Amino acid sequence: MHILALAADERVADVDITEDELIVRLMDGRTISVPLVWYPRLLHATEEQRKNWQIIGGGYGIHWEDIDEDLSTEGLLRGAPAPRQTLTKSKSFPLKSQDQISNEEEGIQESAIEESLEHEKGLLDYLVEGEEAGRELTAIVETIGQETMKITARIEQHTSNLNRLTIKPAGTAARDYRKIILLTSSDMNTFSKQIENLLPKFEKNTQLLEESYSAIVSYANPESNDDVSQILGLRNSLLEISNIVRQTKESTIAFRDSVIAIKGQKLAIELNKASTRQARALDGVISNIELVESFALKVMFFIDEKFGKMPASEDKAE
Repeated sequence: MHILALAADERVADVDITEDELIVRLMDGRTISVPLVWYPRLLHATEEQRKNWQIIGGGYGIHWEDIDEDLSTEGLLRGAPAPRQTLTKSKSFPLKSQDQISNEEEGIQESAIEESLEHEKGLLDYLVEGEEAGRELTAIVETIGQETMKITARIEQHTSNLNRLTIKPAGTAARDYRKIILLTSSDMNTFSKQIENLLPKFEKNTQLLEESYSAIVSYANPESNDDVSQILGLRNSLLEISNIVRQTKESTIAFRDSVIAIKGQKLAIELNKASTRQARALDGVISNIELVESFALKVMFFIDEKFGKMPASEDKAE
């Protein structure tokens, strides 16, 4: 599903802002164009303030110092408005003069800004959303691991039964052989369907987790001890999630390869189809795990960029 994620490079190459659009060019050649009204601070900033940007977060974020605005390429790719900063941390900046826009255009822009603000999430929204997404993502990975163990045991049992048929008369063995092949195919299709149903939830919760964690880091103040403590906890949870998915990825790759080997034997058309379907489902799991690994690295880059390198004791899980 996301094999191309390995080739994509979502780091920022260049930024340009017109009167209506924010345009970001990525290192892999893609260009992101989004309406400027999605970002009120950039909309009302002066030309000099808009030009005063810098790349942060290991290349995956953009920061405008004069207006205290931070955007990530991941959020831009999903079309997500930037997290709104708290009022106590916001910096003041001048509005454009009235002679720069007509009264009609001003009214349209203000309406769009108000509508955008109504749908923006606050810090509490991201904290709750992140906790829920983390729990569900962990549960999904655990479910995949449990179901993989079950289907592995079933296939091993079927293989053992097939081996015992070699001592039976040819006619009897052929009929029983066919029956076991059909049972194996059925079990593999059942497993594949379960995994296929989990993959959209896997991807959705990965996206929610990345959005939430990125927003929390954006909100956090490096000069606040409470915020630093919270970010340390968040970084540790990222390390824990990374370790969990890495172990699942290794076992999934090994299992996927064994399924491909079954297909390579060309024993029966039903088994060939079931093996192909199961290998694709497992490829989906692997691709989603790679998304988790990618987002975890990006958020940790963002953390290190904003807060500096975390204490060595916090990195032991790696």
